Amino acid sequence: MKSLRFYCAIFFILITLNLFSQKKKTVVQKNIKSVTEYNEDYLKNNGRSVKESFTKYDEGGNVVEEIEYDEYGKEKKHILYEYNEEGDKIKEIKLTPQGTKASITEYKYENGLKKEKIVYDGKGKIVLRKKYIYEFH
Repeated sequence: MKSLRFYCAIFFILITLNLFSQKKKTVVQKNIKSVTEYNEDYLKNNGRSVKESFTKYDEGGNVVEEIEYDEYGKEKKHILYEYNEEGDKIKEIKLTPQGTKASITEYKYENGLKKEKIVYDGKGKIVLRKKYIYEFH
């Protein structure tokens, strides 16, 4: 039974990764700059179109900005992303609805592997440092 769960989990992970990479591939192939989603909720807003999310991409298909809105169109989540030349995420900036920095997360890599994650508050003070140590066969 445990092995069945294990194989199902592996299968799900592989499918999820394939779908994500396909989406990135499609963004690049179709030269998509951004996607805005609108929701027409006929129960809450009488079918009025309300912005649900906005996603902006760079030329490599990486998400560089994500904004999510509540059911009334007010901003509830806003994140900016930066990447290195290899396409690894190196910075994540979470903004408040007023546009000020709520937190900044930096990622450091060595030989293609994530080495460190540092989280700062909106004023630049370190609140969390996580280090990754790998063991190899």
